[in-house]
Amino acid sequence: MKKIFNLFVVFSLLFISCNDNEDFNTEDMMTGTAAEGGVIVAVNSNSTGKLLGVPSSTDFETATISFAASELDLGVLLMSGGADIATYEIVKSINGGTEASVATSSTLPISLVYTTVDDYIDGLGITADDLRIGDVITFKTKMTKSDGSVIYAGPNDGSYSITVSCSSDLAGTYDLTMVSSNGYVINFPNEEITEVSPGYYKTTSIYAWSVGSIAPDQGFNFSDVCGQLNVPDQDLAQGYYSNDVFNTEAGYVDGATGDLKIFYTVSFSSGDVTCVGTYTKK
Repeated sequence: MKKIFNLFVVFSLLFISCNDNEDFNTEDMMTGTAAEGGVIVAVNSNSTGKLLGVPSSTDFETATISFAASELDLGVLLMSGGADIATYEIVKSINGGTEASVATSSTLPISLVYTTVDDYIDGLGITADDLRIGDVITFKTKMTKSDGSVIYAGPNDGSYSITVSCSSDLAGTYDLTMVSSNGYVINFPNEEITEVSPGYYKTTSIYAWSVGSIAPDQGFNFSDVCGQLNVPDQDLAQGYYSNDVFNTEAGYVDGATGDLKIFYTVSFSSGDVTCVGTYTKK
């Protein structure tokens, strides 16, 4: 049976697994310039993390999770400034709750490595059975200045978030049929889908948008959260064109066959074109 799970998920196009910074209180945070704050920090671009598992039911509010993958390799770097900073600290919280300190140093970089679910929840006052699909564990960089005042790195600089999600394994080869509202019905054998980060994928078809020939290897990005497939807002052909692309409705994975159905809309000056892609697993 096809199931479309109703779950709101915010995804970063930075290719960080489920990076969500909207819950941060930005008062007293760094603005991102050394002149204004005296220091600029950044999350290492090679940082990765995931908390993936299988929920006990489709009721995500109550379902416990059997975790299959849990890891974190997080690094915070000093980009510039910092002469007035006495202490750097990484703190974590779940769903915007109380912060717990996890690492402290007088200098940067700071590295944080987790290999278990217990590593993630340590200090948060919860157990693994309390975690639910959609929970967000956020890491922020907290800095104490020489005068004792405290500042935080800006939400786009020294912060990193992991969303608890279902395991996802959609990379592979598919036969693709694209149907669009402007009259295109096109078949593409051997369409490749590659995984960019856990639960976040890229298509590669030269005609993947079903609106005509475009640059090769310029497909689109989509996310998989517990079988629900969404196309985050992006430019056409992964930025090759400036036409906006956005989610039309949630797609889904057929649990019995592994086939995919993806819906999205592309905006043009002549009007929007809605597209439906059916990906048959090979």
